[in-house]
Amino acid sequence: MKRLIIALALAGTAAGTLAGCGGDDKKDAAKGPEVAWATKVCGAVDQSAARVALPSTSSDPKQYRRNVVTFLGDVSTRLKSMEASLQSAGSPPVSGGQGSVDQALAKLRTTRASVEQARARLAKVQITDQRSLQREMQKLSKVMVTSATYRGPKEDLRANPALTKAFDNADNCKTAPAKP
Repeated sequence: MKRLIIALALAGTAAGTLAGCGGDDKKDAAKGPEVAWATKVCGAVDQSAARVALPSTSSDPKQYRRNVVTFLGDVSTRLKSMEASLQSAGSPPVSGGQGSVDQALAKLRTTRASVEQARARLAKVQITDQRSLQREMQKLSKVMVTSATYRGPKEDLRANPALTKAFDNADNCKTAPAKP
């Protein structure tokens, strides 16, 4: 159960790895329109990628369920915000760029739908004790497989070599490589 929650926290903020520390928009614009686009994406995603706090633990299984439901709602909200940010950036000016964005958006939507489905299910089930909570969390983990393995739009967009180059050249997109 704890592993699932940690994986969800990572999934909910994985997209934030697109963003690094601030960059110089004018300097990046001079590097080309694709770098300017990457700068715009990193800045927008950074605003919606703040870390999601793990749900606080409780010895009361009903309270813990409420905490997890709230946590899942927060993750879903962050993913929706990232989706909107990526859409507002428009089409990247590189070959195959829109296809890369469409794939990243599809994965964001799939992940958000999985999180939302899990949140709705957990909110409805009856929890009476630790055993019933554990049983429901095990069921939840099966629904959450997609979300728990999601690495964020950074990895999706970097599948396009031209976007990888743009992100690598945009000052506010520079981060340490994601670990598998």
